[in-house]
Amino acid sequence: MIRKHGEPGVLRLEDIAVPEPGEGELLVKMLSTSVNHRDVWIRKGHPHPAYYVDLPTVLGVDVCGVIEKAGKGVDPAFKEGNRVIANPYIPCGKCERCRRGEFQYCPYFTVYNGSYAEYAVIPANNAVILADSVPIAHAAAFPNSYITAWQMLVGKASVGPADTVFVWAGTSGLGSAAIEVAKLAGAKVIASAGTEAKLSMLESYQPDLIVDHYKPDMVERVMDYTEGRGASIVFEHVGKASWQRTLELCAYGGTIVTAGATSGDEVVMDITYAFVKQIRVLGSRLGTMKDLSDSVRHLNSGYFKPLIGKTLPLEDIVQAHELMEAGGIIGKIILEY
Repeated sequence: MIRKHGEPGVLRLEDIAVPEPGEGELLVKMLSTSVNHRDVWIRKGHPHPAYYVDLPTVLGVDVCGVIEKAGKGVDPAFKEGNRVIANPYIPCGKCERCRRGEFQYCPYFTVYNGSYAEYAVIPANNAVILADSVPIAHAAAFPNSYITAWQMLVGKASVGPADTVFVWAGTSGLGSAAIEVAKLAGAKVIASAGTEAKLSMLESYQPDLIVDHYKPDMVERVMDYTEGRGASIVFEHVGKASWQRTLELCAYGGTIVTAGATSGDEVVMDITYAFVKQIRVLGSRLGTMKDLSDSVRHLNSGYFKPLIGKTLPLEDIVQAHELMEAGGIIGKIILEY
């Protein structure tokens, strides 16, 4: 629970009543969740309206647990004891874009908060059943990262076997998800990291080329590998620190798809690169239930294996946020109950 914005110490464990599911809702006994940059930005009071939530609030977007109780009107396919995960993206369902089935472009969407708790109430329409064979940590790391990566690469950039995808920060939760999605689509993958440990870890995901994004010849290495063409798709979620190089390594007629700004929101760029190369820049956010339904099949089959960096008990939530901000953890930070 946070009652004010600030440093990690504003996070407090509190006893609150177990919520009751309303019509169309599920009460989920949480098994695990993960920490995301969004949680940190909300905790710190990020000024963008997309990160505004009323306080006090329980943070956390990744729901992974067991159905404890179903409200009225819930599909009988959801039974008590089923393991589920949920899409944190909630379109309004009423606006013109939603009525046209364009849920990804709903201007009145909300994002679920509340997974840093022993129980969570979620819309049943946002839930999917999780196979018993999926490790809990993998499930907890999946919703925000993989739904977002799937929407970026499949929904927005239409990734395919003819593509070369450049993935920034390939050992992050979102970056490692992007590598797996791109490889599933048959694309070649170039991935970056910035420390020896992270570069070594990247090898387990078997990208076609690994580059150090702190080296001055990084763009040159990408261009050499692609025989001067560059990457047809650049998976961008870093922002300020990477944007100009993103333009430089993107191919003529290529696509930059962006869904994050972990190094800063304000970027400086040489706009000439964009129009001379005729680059498409596509913004993206989270993903639809189609993205979740399509991607979770590969989690349930065992193909997707989210990169887990550290697992902590919920009681260590302050430490989890400190580690997230320090940036030294390779992969997702998981909270267990």
